[in-house]
Amino acid sequence: MLSKLTGYQKELLAHIEFMGRFYGVVSRADLTSRFEISDASATRTFRIYNELAPDNIIYRPNIKRYEWQEGAQPIIPVSTAKCVSTLTDGFGDSFAHIEGQAIAIKNSLFNVDLNILSAVTRAIRRNQVISISYLSKSNPDGSTRDIVPHSIADSGLRWHVRAFDRKRNQFIDFVINRILSVTKSTSQIISSEEKAKADDDWNTFVELEIQPHPRLQGSTNVIAHEYRMEDNLLCKRVRRALAGYLLDSWNIDVSVDALLNGDHIMLHLRNTSTVHFPNKHLAPGGVPDST
Repeated sequence: MLSKLTGYQKELLAHIEFMGRFYGVVSRADLTSRFEISDASATRTFRIYNELAPDNIIYRPNIKRYEWQEGAQPIIPVSTAKCVSTLTDGFGDSFAHIEGQAIAIKNSLFNVDLNILSAVTRAIRRNQVISISYLSKSNPDGSTRDIVPHSIADSGLRWHVRAFDRKRNQFIDFVINRILSVTKSTSQIISSEEKAKADDDWNTFVELEIQPHPRLQGSTNVIAHEYRMEDNLLCKRVRRALAGYLLDSWNIDVSVDALLNGDHIMLHLRNTSTVHFPNKHLAPGGVPDST
C-alpha cells in the first residue's frame, strides 16, 4: 500500500512518524499546523498510517494524542542526516521550527544511532527516567545506570545527552554513541534536584572572547576578517556546560600565555584567565579549572 501513495501523502506519514518516534506523541494539530490541511484530511492520514503500521501508535483519549509504542518499527525510510537536521533546524522552512526543544548546537562528525537517539528524545519529552547500558573508559564492557535526561547537544565533534546521573548524583554528559541500549527505569519519581532547572552549568551562559592568535600578528587582519570580528574580537555566548567541548572543536588555544603552535591553531581565548567552566582541560592548551 505504501508504494501506491503519492509523494505528498508519504510526506504526511513521515511527519507523523517523526513526531511520534522522536517526541513520543503526535496529534492531528501537528499535521494541520505544519501542512495547513483540514482536520478531516489529518484524520484520514492517521487512518492510513494505522492501516500500514497498526502497532506503532495508539490514540490516548486522555491527552488527545497518538502515543508512540516502544516496540514500534518505523515504516518510512529516512536518512540519519535528515533526522538530525530536523531536530536542530526544524522542518525545513522559517515558519516550521519546533519551539522550545532542547537542542543546543548542531554540527556532527558522525552519524548517530536513530533508535538510541529517539529513545532519549522521547524520554526527555515524557519526563522519564531511563536505564542505559553505557560504554566508558572506566567500564569498557559497559555498565548500567539510571539517568534523568533533559537536553541533547551537538558539541561539534559528537552528540551528548545532558542528564542527571543517579550513580554519581550529579549532572553530566553522556555520549549518544556510547549508549548500547535504553529502557524505561522502574523508578519514575523525579526530584526537583534532578530536573533541568537545577542544572546550573547548563542554565548558566559564559561569554567567550575570541581573538586572532597572538603569534600570528602578521595575519591578524586576515583572521579578523575571516571570522567577522569587530576590533579583532569575536564574542560567543555559550552554555557553561558546553564551553570546553566547543573550544575544542573550534581549535581555540585557551592557554594563558597563548603558547600553542600549529597551522590549525589560529584563535586564542583572550579572557581565559577570567572565564570559568567545566571541561576546560578538553580545549587546546587547557588545564582543569579549579574554580
